[in-house]
Amino acid sequence: MTCSLKKSSPFWTFEYYQTFFDVDTYQVFDRIKGSLLPIPGKNFVRLYIRSNPDLYGPFWICATLVFAIAISGNLSNFLIHLGEKTYHYVPEFRKVSIAATIIYAYAWLVPLALWGFLLWRNSKVMNIVSYSFLEIVCVYGYSLFIYIPTAILWIIPQKAVRWILVMMALGISGSVLAMTFWPAVREDNRRIALATIVTIVLLHMLLSVGCLAYFFDAPEMDHLPTTAVIPNQTVAAAKSS
Repeated sequence: MTCSLKKSSPFWTFEYYQTFFDVDTYQVFDRIKGSLLPIPGKNFVRLYIRSNPDLYGPFWICATLVFAIAISGNLSNFLIHLGEKTYHYVPEFRKVSIAATIIYAYAWLVPLALWGFLLWRNSKVMNIVSYSFLEIVCVYGYSLFIYIPTAILWIIPQKAVRWILVMMALGISGSVLAMTFWPAVREDNRRIALATIVTIVLLHMLLSVGCLAYFFDAPEMDHLPTTAVIPNQTVAAAKSS
């Protein structure tokens, strides 16, 4: 039923995109579970996605991750400076828009670039496995779920704990991506295949480490105490008089 609607409805109609959100709760949870427990030798797309790729799960996972990072980043900053007399907490709502730009750009632009690259390589090498753009977006969206609880735990004001958490999340989600896309490039030139997988993992690492560094480990220069200059001003005023 879903496949026939996708084929019969033009792409500019609402009905065409409505089918991409036609997924039940069981399927979403099953795909989330699959993204948290990658199994060597099991293809995530073939096992969970191909029967009915959706945008519902990836959209809400990205939206939840955006708010988890922004809220946790603000709360972490508050807890770090809690008790300082010179510190005045001001919520940084711009972090929501920055996080949304980063997460959604990654979840859409990277799959688009990867899809175009795989199409180009498929025209040169006949691969056994090929993926549609929607399937690639689906894989990337569900692979980000592990970062939701990770971002919440980043509130813990210990850098060592935060880096351990980000490495664990990167290992799980990176494994999902690597094991999913390796079958699509393994028939290609060996160097190109390895470079593709390394690039996928490096971009994923850049996202996770960048979010941790910007939203949680960035120095708060605007909260430095300013009362230290008052005595110097008082002395200067006394000398001039």
